[in-house]
Amino acid sequence: MEGASHEAIPTVREQLAGMARAMANGASLRGVALVVAGSVLLMLPAATTWIAQVVAIGALGVTGLMDLFYSVTGRRWLGRRINRVVAFLRGLMTTAIAALLTWIAYLDPTGGSLSLAGVVAAVGVYVAFRGLIGVIDVLVRRNRRERLVRLAVSALALTGGVLAAQVPEAIARTVLVSSAAAAIIVGFILIAWGMRRAEQGSGLDPARASIGEVLWDWIRGSDIGDEARSEQVDSLYFENPGRLNKLGTWWVMLALSVAIATFAVLADSTAVVIGAMLVAPLMTPIVGLAGALVNGWARRAFHSAGLVAAGVAVSITLAYGIASWSPVAITFSTNSQIVSRVNPSTVDMLIALAAGAAGAYATVNKRVASGIAGVAIAVALVPPLAVVGVSLSGERWADAAGALLLFLTNFVAIVLAACVVFVATGFAQPGVLRRNPRRLLLTLSPFVILAAIVLLPLMLTAEGQLNTTSLNRSAEKAVEEWLGEDTPFVIGSVIVDGDIVEVTLEGPGDPPPVEALQQDLLDSWEGYNSAVGVKLTVVPVTVTELPVATPSPSFG
Repeated sequence: MEGASHEAIPTVREQLAGMARAMANGASLRGVALVVAGSVLLMLPAATTWIAQVVAIGALGVTGLMDLFYSVTGRRWLGRRINRVVAFLRGLMTTAIAALLTWIAYLDPTGGSLSLAGVVAAVGVYVAFRGLIGVIDVLVRRNRRERLVRLAVSALALTGGVLAAQVPEAIARTVLVSSAAAAIIVGFILIAWGMRRAEQGSGLDPARASIGEVLWDWIRGSDIGDEARSEQVDSLYFENPGRLNKLGTWWVMLALSVAIATFAVLADSTAVVIGAMLVAPLMTPIVGLAGALVNGWARRAFHSAGLVAAGVAVSITLAYGIASWSPVAITFSTNSQIVSRVNPSTVDMLIALAAGAAGAYATVNKRVASGIAGVAIAVALVPPLAVVGVSLSGERWADAAGALLLFLTNFVAIVLAACVVFVATGFAQPGVLRRNPRRLLLTLSPFVILAAIVLLPLMLTAEGQLNTTSLNRSAEKAVEEWLGEDTPFVIGSVIVDGDIVEVTLEGPGDPPPVEALQQDLLDSWEGYNSAVGVKLTVVPVTVTELPVATPSPSFG
């Protein structure tokens, strides 16, 4: 028995040779190229920024010329046909933007005048313009098919364009990181497809098949089957037999988790909050909603969405009641459980996307089902709702809105990420996806619109945090240069409060002139702020030194 198990495990050399043979096809090699390209995007930000600028300007120019060509000849190579007058105006605007960016780059070959943020802002204007045209087109031409899908796509383009124009640096980073992550994920799927093809075979020719065809073959070959799908349905949905018993248990666990989370917030206890995360059952109907959407189960989707909505309402109400009757005095400005949940940013959405994907994968794959507890800790669902109730009890409306935004961020990100994972892992029925893919887009369009709406305040928050961090770093650097290397002073703190920089020094003597520090700050803050004030606090250091002493002799 031991010898048979040993023979079933190939040697390292055999494993490497087998992997090389499995990856020796066009699809897997393209996957390797995508993984390498995505890794380069993440590891070399300077080169990525320059390449992204060139690609963005080139894409704008080509798109504008194609629209102009179509408006004159009526021939379209890519994209759908639209009104030729609209195409002419759109192409004229696109070409003008590309020409302006090229001219700016020509005037300054070093790239100092043309940053990636400027290119993204220009592309944002273009995308917003196209999205606005799409929204008007859907609203005016009411007889168009799939109006909701087209409206969702156009509204998403309009929102994304406005965001890119308003917060270009945050959008640029998000697009680059997302593109790199997508390239790496798709690349690994292509590599895995080549390995599965080597073991199980495939009727697809990897040399001629497109990436889309390979991905579809991967989805079709990953179908878990009706029997395994039925097992997952029992764990995700509250259905007969025993439907009422399952619902009763779910509501009891939700009430207990909300109570634990609320008391944890009131006591400012991180350990107790983690306990509330572990017993919170909200993840089940949210992941179930994603599974129902990709499979076209309308009734299950409605029930899951209704259960989530009812759970949210009950959670906030229960937290409000507990906080109102609690004798604990809450200091909202210093309570870490509240402060950490009232200012969500794009990082929180990225965490929720990863956690949603992990939760969906743990649902489908029994081998990693034990990791669902870690997913529950990574993405908090009940604690933000507890913070909403606690904040409402203290009439802190802004804090309540911020915590509710965090929950909505987690909810939308989990649903979208779980949908993608369910499709890739075979939980979604390939037959349903093939017969009516537009229906899937139609059911997902409201969540895409909601994600775009949620993304707007997250981007603004992230941009504000980045600007504050950048100002703090430049202020600290200016103070260090102002003091010099041989200074006897030690920097206690450098705090930026609006347009005032508060500096605390510790050391003997007199520091350099404060006017010089103010001028250095004005120079380093150029482009961020036009006015800078300085508040300098010097803590004197008194040194008392005594010579070495010996005990005096005693005479008895």
